[in-house]
Amino acid sequence: MKIRSRLDRLDRLESWLKSDDTLLLSDAAEELGVSLRTIHRDLDLLRDRGVPIESDRGRGGGVRVSRGWGIGRISLTRMEALDLLVGIALNDIAAPHLRMGRSRTIQRKILSSFSAQDQQRIREMRQRIRIGGRASAEMEQSLQDASDQVGDAIKEGFALGKVLSLTYRDREGAQTARLFEPHFLVLNQPVWYAVGWDHLRDAPRTLRTDRMQDARVTDDSFTPRPWDDFAATQDGNPTREA
Repeated sequence: MKIRSRLDRLDRLESWLKSDDTLLLSDAAEELGVSLRTIHRDLDLLRDRGVPIESDRGRGGGVRVSRGWGIGRISLTRMEALDLLVGIALNDIAAPHLRMGRSRTIQRKILSSFSAQDQQRIREMRQRIRIGGRASAEMEQSLQDASDQVGDAIKEGFALGKVLSLTYRDREGAQTARLFEPHFLVLNQPVWYAVGWDHLRDAPRTLRTDRMQDARVTDDSFTPRPWDDFAATQDGNPTREA
C-alpha cells in the first residue's frame, strides 16, 4: 500500500507508535510500501518533532512511544496541538461572547503538556497564522473546496519550512507552475491565503489556497521571514496574530 505523502506516512507511523503494541520496522516498511531506510528517516523526523521514540528490546525488537507522553490519555503531535490552539483562537473571534474567559486557560494547559522546546515551536508556528476581516461576498461565492492532498501539502510546507511545488489558477482561470515558500497563513473567513515568496515572480505574493492544485512538498527548505517583509502584499487587509 502506497501512502500518498510524507505527511500521511508520518501521521500513520505516529498513530501506530501511540498504540500499546511495539512497532516492527520491517512491518511498517511493508505496510507503507517504502524501504527500511525511509522508515528510519521518518522516525528521525518524528524525533525532531519531539515524539519520544524508544527502542523495545523485547522479542522481535522494534520501537514505540515512551509511556505517559501526551495530554492525559490523549497524545497530540505539535501539528495537532497547533490545529487545536488555532481553532480555539478562531472560536474567540467567531463567538467572543461565548468564550467566558476559558480559552487562554485551555491554551496554556495544552502548551504545558509539551516540552519547553516544543512549546516554543508551537508558539512560533502560531505567530505565523494571521486573522483578517471577513472575505467579500464575491470572494465567498468564488470559493472552491481544496483537496485533502493540497491541504496536507500546504500544512506540511508551512510547518516544516519546505518549498511547495504547485500549479496556481488565477482569477481569470490561467494556470502557472510555481515554487512557493509558505511563510504565513492568513484567514479572511472563510477564505485562506498563503503569504510567502514566489520563486516564479522572485517576489512576495499572496496565493489563495483553494486555487492551488497538484501541490507537493519539495526537499528545499526556507527560513521564515518576518511579517514586515510581506505586509505590503496585504495593503487594505489589516490582520493580527491568531
